[in-house]
Amino acid sequence: MENLFEAFNEDEFCRIYRGTREFCETPYYRQFLNFLTDGDLVDKVKFANDILHIPPVKTFISIYKTFFAEQVKKEPFGKMKPQDKQGLGACFGYLYRIIYKNYEPEQAWVGDVKEGGTGIKTASFFVKTK
Repeated sequence: MENLFEAFNEDEFCRIYRGTREFCETPYYRQFLNFLTDGDLVDKVKFANDILHIPPVKTFISIYKTFFAEQVKKEPFGKMKPQDKQGLGACFGYLYRIIYKNYEPEQAWVGDVKEGGTGIKTASFFVKTK
Protein backbone atom coordinates (compact mmCIF):
# COMPACT_ATOMS: atom_id res chain seq x y z
CA MET A 1 0.00 0.00 0.00
CA GLU A 2 1.16 3.50 -0.78
CA ASN A 3 2.28 5.84 1.98
CA LEU A 4 -1.01 6.50 3.79
CA PHE A 5 0.18 9.79 5.27
CA GLU A 6 0.83 11.14 1.77
CA ALA A 7 -2.42 9.63 0.46
CA PHE A 8 -4.50 11.41 3.11
CA ASN A 9 -5.59 14.64 1.43
CA GLU A 10 -6.80 17.07 4.09
CA ASP A 11 -8.60 19.39 1.66
CA GLU A 12 -10.47 16.50 0.06
CA PHE A 13 -11.22 15.06 3.50
CA CYS A 14 -12.74 18.37 4.66
CA ARG A 15 -14.72 18.69 1.43
CA ILE A 16 -16.18 15.17 1.71
CA TYR A 17 -16.74 15.26 5.47
CA ARG A 18 -18.19 18.72 5.94
CA GLY A 19 -17.58 20.39 9.25
CA THR A 20 -14.22 18.71 9.87
CA ARG A 21 -11.99 21.72 9.19
CA GLU A 22 -11.95 22.70 12.88
CA PHE A 23 -11.24 19.08 13.86
CA CYS A 24 -8.08 19.26 11.73
CA GLU A 25 -6.66 21.69 14.31
CA THR A 26 -6.97 19.24 17.22
CA PRO A 27 -4.43 16.93 18.86
CA TYR A 28 -6.71 14.01 17.91
CA TYR A 29 -6.24 14.75 14.22
CA ARG A 30 -2.48 15.16 14.63
CA GLN A 31 -2.36 11.80 16.42
CA PHE A 32 -4.30 10.21 13.57
CA LEU A 33 -1.83 11.62 11.01
CA ASN A 34 1.06 10.34 13.13
CA PHE A 35 -0.62 6.92 13.21
CA LEU A 36 -0.71 6.86 9.39
CA THR A 37 3.10 6.97 9.34
CA ASP A 38 3.43 3.71 11.31
CA GLY A 39 2.82 0.86 8.88
CA ASP A 40 2.89 -1.84 11.59
CA LEU A 41 0.18 -0.14 13.65
CA VAL A 42 -1.90 0.58 10.56
CA ASP A 43 -1.67 -3.13 9.65
CA LYS A 44 -2.85 -4.12 13.14
CA VAL A 45 -5.83 -1.78 12.96
CA LYS A 46 -6.67 -3.05 9.46
CA PHE A 47 -6.45 -6.68 10.63
CA ALA A 48 -8.72 -5.95 13.61
CA ASN A 49 -11.22 -4.32 11.23
CA ASP A 50 -11.06 -6.80 8.35
CA ILE A 51 -10.85 -10.06 10.28
CA LEU A 52 -12.28 -9.34 13.74
CA HIS A 53 -14.77 -6.58 12.76
CA ILE A 54 -13.48 -4.31 15.52
CA PRO A 55 -14.03 -0.65 14.63
CA PRO A 56 -10.73 1.06 13.78
CA VAL A 57 -11.61 3.87 16.20
CA LYS A 58 -11.75 1.35 19.06
CA THR A 59 -8.37 -0.19 18.16
CA PHE A 60 -6.88 3.28 17.65
CA ILE A 61 -8.04 4.37 21.12
CA SER A 62 -6.62 1.17 22.63
CA ILE A 63 -3.25 1.68 20.97
CA TYR A 64 -3.03 5.29 22.12
CA LYS A 65 -4.80 4.92 25.48
CA THR A 66 -2.26 7.09 27.33
CA PHE A 67 -2.63 9.86 24.76
CA PHE A 68 -6.43 9.71 24.99
CA ALA A 69 -6.41 9.62 28.80
CA GLU A 70 -4.25 12.77 28.86
CA GLN A 71 -6.40 14.56 26.29
CA VAL A 72 -9.71 13.62 27.88
CA LYS A 73 -8.54 15.05 31.22
CA LYS A 74 -8.21 18.43 29.48
CA GLU A 75 -11.74 18.32 28.07
CA PRO A 76 -14.48 20.37 29.81
CA PHE A 77 -16.70 17.39 30.69
CA GLY A 78 -13.99 14.73 30.89
CA LYS A 79 -14.76 13.24 27.49
CA MET A 80 -14.21 14.14 23.86
CA LYS A 81 -16.35 16.84 22.28
CA PRO A 82 -19.00 15.43 19.91
CA GLN A 83 -17.38 17.12 16.88
CA ASP A 84 -14.02 15.53 17.78
CA LYS A 85 -15.56 12.07 18.10
CA GLN A 86 -17.26 12.55 14.72
CA GLY A 87 -14.05 13.93 13.22
CA LEU A 88 -12.07 10.90 14.32
CA GLY A 89 -14.71 8.60 12.85
CA ALA A 90 -14.62 10.62 9.64
CA CYS A 91 -10.84 10.12 9.44
CA PHE A 92 -11.31 6.37 9.43
CA GLY A 93 -14.24 6.67 7.03
CA TYR A 94 -11.99 8.57 4.62
CA LEU A 95 -9.19 6.03 5.08
CA TYR A 96 -11.40 3.03 4.32
CA ARG A 97 -13.85 4.46 1.80
CA ILE A 98 -11.58 6.80 -0.18
CA ILE A 99 -8.01 5.53 0.23
CA TYR A 100 -8.53 1.76 0.61
CA LYS A 101 -11.69 1.88 -1.56
CA ASN A 102 -14.66 -0.49 -1.73
CA TYR A 103 -15.42 -0.54 2.00
CA GLU A 104 -18.79 0.27 3.51
CA PRO A 105 -19.38 1.13 7.18
CA GLU A 106 -21.36 -0.94 9.67
CA GLN A 107 -22.18 0.33 13.15
CA ALA A 108 -20.81 -1.43 16.21
CA TRP A 109 -20.79 -0.81 19.93
CA VAL A 110 -17.56 0.63 21.34
CA GLY A 111 -18.72 1.65 24.81
CA ASP A 112 -15.71 3.73 25.85
CA VAL A 113 -17.91 5.64 28.28
CA LYS A 114 -16.32 4.79 31.63
CA GLU A 115 -14.85 7.64 33.65
CA GLY A 116 -11.75 8.84 31.89
CA GLY A 117 -12.94 7.28 28.62
CA THR A 118 -13.51 9.15 25.39
CA GLY A 119 -17.31 9.04 25.60
CA ILE A 120 -17.51 7.17 22.28
CA LYS A 121 -20.49 4.81 22.36
CA THR A 122 -20.59 3.52 18.78
CA ALA A 123 -18.26 3.51 15.79
CA SER A 124 -18.08 1.85 12.41
CA PHE A 125 -16.08 -1.07 11.23
CA PHE A 126 -15.71 -1.38 7.48
CA VAL A 127 -16.69 -4.30 5.27
CA LYS A 128 -15.03 -4.90 1.91
CA THR A 129 -17.67 -4.84 -0.84
CA LYS A 130 -15.62 -6.12 -3.79
